[in-house]
Amino acid sequence: MSAGPGSGEDRAGREERVTATQQGGSSERAMDAGRRRERRGEEPANASEGEARTREAGRDDARLPALVRREAPVLVPLALAVLAATSYFSGPPAWNQNSRLALTRALVEQGTTIIDEYHATTGDKSRRDGHFYSDKAPGASLLAVPAYALYHGAARLVGAERPDVRLVPLDPRDPNRDPEARRPGDRLAYNQAYRTALYVSRVGSVGVFAVLGALALYLLALRRLGDRAGALLLAATYALATPALVYGAAFYGHQLCADLLLLGLAGVLLGHGQKAMAFGTGMCLGLAVLCEYPAAVPVALLWLFAGLRRGPRFAAVVALGGAPAAVALAAYHTVAFGGPLKTGYDFVYLAEFAEGMRVNYGIHAPDPGVLLELLFGAYRGLFYLAPVLLLAAWGLLCELRGWPPAPRCMSDRPWPVRQVALLCLAIVGFYLALNAGYYMWDGGAAIGPRHCVPMLPFLALALAPAIRLVPRAVVGLALLSGAITLLLTAAAPEAPQFGDPLWGYAWPRIWATDTGYGGPANLGRMLGLPGPLSLVPLLLVLAWCHAQARPHLAAKG
Repeated sequence: MSAGPGSGEDRAGREERVTATQQGGSSERAMDAGRRRERRGEEPANASEGEARTREAGRDDARLPALVRREAPVLVPLALAVLAATSYFSGPPAWNQNSRLALTRALVEQGTTIIDEYHATTGDKSRRDGHFYSDKAPGASLLAVPAYALYHGAARLVGAERPDVRLVPLDPRDPNRDPEARRPGDRLAYNQAYRTALYVSRVGSVGVFAVLGALALYLLALRRLGDRAGALLLAATYALATPALVYGAAFYGHQLCADLLLLGLAGVLLGHGQKAMAFGTGMCLGLAVLCEYPAAVPVALLWLFAGLRRGPRFAAVVALGGAPAAVALAAYHTVAFGGPLKTGYDFVYLAEFAEGMRVNYGIHAPDPGVLLELLFGAYRGLFYLAPVLLLAAWGLLCELRGWPPAPRCMSDRPWPVRQVALLCLAIVGFYLALNAGYYMWDGGAAIGPRHCVPMLPFLALALAPAIRLVPRAVVGLALLSGAITLLLTAAAPEAPQFGDPLWGYAWPRIWATDTGYGGPANLGRMLGLPGPLSLVPLLLVLAWCHAQARPHLAAKG
């Protein structure tokens, strides 16, 4: 016998459906409340809200690996393009890079931080208790240890020559051949093994993180724009059309620091609260300080942002993730310089450097004239060498006003436009003020404002409004900036401390038929291609990478 419309069985069914609906509504309201509290950095108000946030975070975290897999058709060509660009060039040895390689070699070959055997290759060094040390933050050297150890082990296995340097005196009749007894006018000649060791160490550290940074920026831009083509344009512009490429193709700490800070930002915005992601975020931020001491300020800002965005528990795990790098840095300082807060800059060897850093490590109040030169000057100006970043500066002002709003297609959580813009502005402002107040603001032998390189990804992220509103202008300026950047990278980052680095340094060097000592070195030159033609193989690879990604760019993120 079937139940009638007023039967107890039917009423029970209706009551069950109503209860389920009410529970669903309560769960949705709890999740909405949780989102609002999370944006304010507050704890869950009750168990229901906490459970809702946990379920939502779990779904978001599960989506992150899926997002990477879904975007692989774009991420893989982007990774290959950045790896090809940073690996294509092999600039000559120079003080800054040699100092880092000396520490890497000492750690691998002798198990020590003392660089006595290699100190003649660099003036960027410290002297304490009769021994020489690298005066740089140790992060880049430490991250290069695995790559150099593999190279060193393989070279010993096959009996290859070891990296070495010899003195070429100014007077050929001079019998002096000791690199440590170098006199004015003499120069050092590095064997091929040394150049290979420098190249392997750089690609295995700076080059790897340059790729990871570009991929992280693509995913961040995808969240911001909801558009694959726009996200690829933003990430490729940063990686290939700014000084990020110049210093991504050299063994400096600047680009490593930039990409580690960028990975930290990605961990906060894309990780959605999972402990493993929080710990990894902390590791990246800790390594950034290990690579460059001034990164402590942006790391503190990112940590505060993590706490406000993800809550105090997430921030606590981030701090825990940064602890190993802090311990490693304190241990290195203690072993090399006698105390956890002593650095190589307290024992600088060359008198001219020691005098400049005698007060506050050479850091003073920012000079407005220097700031203008850092941005617009033909000597070290950022916008002069990468004009596309002018649109990023404009975009940063737009985003501070909350325009354009972010799409919601990538996540249930909207992109915090103003909050991210404020964070980026603070980091950009810090590096500009620091560089404008530094006694050697021009960076010595350098291209562009090299001390500002760690801020570049945070400035590049603000290209989003321009990509939305004037994409053709972004493409045009990106191509111009890319051409300038390739020319500068081919010339190596150690431009002289005078003249125009573009027209007075890079342009003549790319046309030189005889590269000579320290001349431009790239794969094209090795293949026998002269002048600008030496860049053609790289351009073909970049074009192929774009062709691989292009069929996948039409769909929205």
